[in-house]
Amino acid sequence: MAPDLADVASSVLPILVLIALGMLLRRTRVLDDAAVAGLKRLIVNVSLPAVLFTTFLRTTFEPAHAWVVVIVFATCVGLYGLGRLVLRLRGGSAYVPFLFTGFELGMIGFALFAAVYGLDRLPALGVLALGHEVFIWFVLVTLLRSVGARRQGAAATVRDLATSPTILAILLGLALNAAGLGPRLSEGPVGGTVTAVLGYLAAMIVPLILLVVGYGSRLTRDGVRSALPLVATRMVITITLALLIGWLVFDRVLGLDPIYRHALFTLMVLPPPFIVPLFIPASRRDDLAYVNNVLSLSSLCSIAAFVGYVLVTGA
Repeated sequence: MAPDLADVASSVLPILVLIALGMLLRRTRVLDDAAVAGLKRLIVNVSLPAVLFTTFLRTTFEPAHAWVVVIVFATCVGLYGLGRLVLRLRGGSAYVPFLFTGFELGMIGFALFAAVYGLDRLPALGVLALGHEVFIWFVLVTLLRSVGARRQGAAATVRDLATSPTILAILLGLALNAAGLGPRLSEGPVGGTVTAVLGYLAAMIVPLILLVVGYGSRLTRDGVRSALPLVATRMVITITLALLIGWLVFDRVLGLDPIYRHALFTLMVLPPPFIVPLFIPASRRDDLAYVNNVLSLSSLCSIAAFVGYVLVTGA
């Protein structure tokens, strides 16, 4: 059935308008770097954990979902290996492998998916997020620390994980889900209040993130020129993998609902994780500039690819 362009436009136009508004707020100085840094802390420490907790609390896990988690984790590992190969063949920044793998789910992915498909469909993306977050926090971050010479012991790594609002929200949501306590949390005046507050906090994530993305969308001509080869190569690879895995594995082999195919595309079209620059020493200025240019250009290309996908599929 042909997509209803009016319905599709009503989903994607608000995304573009909010991004444009973020750019306008930067130009008019309504927002500045300090304010945006505060918004990012609010997103990472409050709004995103609320989204992840409610998502994993409500996700109904099926046997086929175990394969989804494994596939996403293996894909991230494979992309990292591909990045290592590219670095060996072409040279460049030591952080190239980290820009080939991982996806910015927290700051962009959940917002884009929820804006088009609705918050009630987030559990589908949550299943994919489980495999992705295991890779990010247990593999990617460990490797990033080794490259940046920020070595720390196992105890410190465990402490970081144990105090991360994102990890705590995921684990708590999974634990309560497994115990079958999800429906009971909304019962009574206290449960109803908690549920309502979590809903308000989760609803904040879409406009806040898109405003932040718009605010940060500034690239120079030289920055685009240096970042474009990696961004273009990565986009071709991840989009091709998303379409093939979604159609061949998710649809034909696992027989999953089409929303999982859409969730996979949303995941794999996203830019690399925004945490990468946090692990680059200040002394490595060239690496830091290159990584930031890749992230900025990837963000714009990712949103354009996502909007194009929604327009073509009518999803």
